[in-house]
Amino acid sequence: MAATVPTKPGGAPDSTRQSDAAFALLKSEIIACRLAPSSSFSEAALSLRFGLAKAATRSALTRLGELRLVMPVARHGYTVAPVTVQSIRELFEVRLIAEPKAAALAAGRIDVIALRRLNKAPQEARTADERLAFVAANRAFHRAIARATGNTRLYDILDTLADEGERLVHLGLFGPGSGEQDRAAADDGHEALIAALEASDPIAAERAAAAHVEHARELALARVLSGTASIPLN
Repeated sequence: MAATVPTKPGGAPDSTRQSDAAFALLKSEIIACRLAPSSSFSEAALSLRFGLAKAATRSALTRLGELRLVMPVARHGYTVAPVTVQSIRELFEVRLIAEPKAAALAAGRIDVIALRRLNKAPQEARTADERLAFVAANRAFHRAIARATGNTRLYDILDTLADEGERLVHLGLFGPGSGEQDRAAADDGHEALIAALEASDPIAAERAAAAHVEHARELALARVLSGTASIPLN
């Protein structure tokens, strides 16, 4: 899939927009595991594969490295960050500390009508593009809750965790071995969280958020432990 090259009004390539387009494209490929965990590539090969300018590819890879989605390998290019049991456990340990507290703080402060507009049902995402759109909508949903806490440091922590977590959302809900029951349960988790926030009940919101994070963790671990995701276990 070649990228469309953005240009300035005069027809010259817009390097900033090219970099943004390359970043968005490569990130979506990693989230969907089309650039598979632990796979390696050179900057030149990636540019050729996706029809990207080398400078835009380099800039995109730098940004993806900051998000811990790729890792530079001296004299050998880059490796897509692996998904391991340990990395899943570590990520979700932190999420279980931060997200329930954020939900409790957001209770009574959040615009629930706006939150409902952001909420999407994963079982309605059928195509590859719809699944990526769901992952983006899911992030916007959780960002809205984090923003409603009024705590910018907590928001920044949660947003950083979400960068790494988007691939696990996609893997857990749409990866090999996933099913409609998994997606319906995830949707139920959002509905329970919305209901608690709508009731301005911080205790119920904290519990709903914890249950939702735990469910997401179990889905991600199931994909890895089943071996269906072709992901290393260490």
